[in-house]
Amino acid sequence: MKKILSILFCAALIFTTSANAVNCKCSDKIEITENKGLYIIRIPKERNSKVYPYVTRFLTLNRDVYDQTGAELVINAGYFDPNNKGTSSYVVINGETVLDPTTNESLMNNKALLPNLGTILNRTEFRVLNCNGETKYDIAPHEAKAPYKCKIVHSVQAGPMLYPDLKLSREYFVTKDEDGNVTRDSISALKKCARTAIGIKNGDLYIIIANIYHKLTLPELYRVCVDLKLDKAMNFDGGGSTSLNYKGTDNPQYKDFEIISDKNKSARKLKSFLVIE
Repeated sequence: MKKILSILFCAALIFTTSANAVNCKCSDKIEITENKGLYIIRIPKERNSKVYPYVTRFLTLNRDVYDQTGAELVINAGYFDPNNKGTSSYVVINGETVLDPTTNESLMNNKALLPNLGTILNRTEFRVLNCNGETKYDIAPHEAKAPYKCKIVHSVQAGPMLYPDLKLSREYFVTKDEDGNVTRDSISALKKCARTAIGIKNGDLYIIIANIYHKLTLPELYRVCVDLKLDKAMNFDGGGSTSLNYKGTDNPQYKDFEIISDKNKSARKLKSFLVIE
């Protein structure tokens, strides 16, 4: 029998290996559905959650950010260079760019990437918008303008876009030769790995976590988004970076709930995070 972790158990809540949509609307509480290491977390619009990126000067554990902010839930977000600690993703907080990949010399001076730097810098980002006083979420390329009468308050970039279009090649994560052979797979997109993704549907926020016991390729993660019938979804950093800390339910078994996706069960230090209060 599938195990369902939820603040409020709903008889109508079903999640199968075919990834049927989590469609229970009987509560404004965060809902977690788990199936053999694949977690679907729905954050209802009605909660009016405060959602924002968080960045650190030095690489930091997800749990440390969770403890420092006192947040309800924290996940890993954008890409970074573990060698020079520089960012590979844009992050905007309160309308100000706080992480800028053009300041990362290793990225900008990489001759192999130079012909595609424009594409790399325009990869997909998750946005928190202020639309005439109403908070809305969006997922769009970095250079895309905000919708009419909306301003970008916060954003965090990663990619690729997962849904409605899986943009592996168009965001320069995967390249193939004329014969269809893969010549570049920069984030192991076509290999089974732990994954972190974020999606939106009817104003609700969805977080998808696949841990080391339910590894997915990005095409497989795309299928999860299809079955959930999301409006939009994008990939965050994954693999050993996949991390989640959540205050959890009143059930002691899931209090202070944590996911660490590393073969040695030791968390990876990260650069940017998404915080939910």
